[in-house]
Amino acid sequence: MKRLTQTLLALACACAITPTASFAQLIYTFDEFGNSSGTSSAPPISPGILQPDPSGGLTAPVMVYTVPLPLATGDVVLTEPGAPTPGPNSDVVRFWNPTGINLTQIIFYSDVSPNDPPDAPADTGLPSQLINPIFIPEVGPEGNNGAVYTPPAGGPGSFPGALIQYNIISDGAVPEPSTMALAGLGGGLMLLAFKRRHQAKA
Repeated sequence: MKRLTQTLLALACACAITPTASFAQLIYTFDEFGNSSGTSSAPPISPGILQPDPSGGLTAPVMVYTVPLPLATGDVVLTEPGAPTPGPNSDVVRFWNPTGINLTQIIFYSDVSPNDPPDAPADTGLPSQLINPIFIPEVGPEGNNGAVYTPPAGGPGSFPGALIQYNIISDGAVPEPSTMALAGLGGGLMLLAFKRRHQAKA
């Protein structure tokens, strides 16, 4: 009877884990400074580098990330909060994979204007031609804003059978994992010191 209970418990755990794994969501976060991160279940996204525009959108170097997935080509256009759609545009994120290979380049274009001088490597301008664009508004105060984008089926950045979310940081930077780990370690050491001091007084 005990062996039967263990077997049923193991099967129940397997059934519970299988749907979760098959429908795991892939989350990618990237910014204008070349910082990037992804969930552990997601194929890794590279740090961004300035290089010649692989799509020909600009003649100036652009910020490019790569992901080892055949994502759908197209543009996600970020508009200023409260602005009519389309335009004025703040940023363009281009998913570039015209050949369908298992490697997609993500190009981060950011606007440059006299009112907003370049303050990040991606501030090299916007492409004049858009590819299959989807327009979404930026969210958050100026200097700390961005957008969350979940591609529709066949939309820019989509991948058949996968749930993908892109956290696009327009102003500001992705927190570095090492920085977050150090902050957590520091907090833990402070709590330990406080506990020892409290025990010593008792």
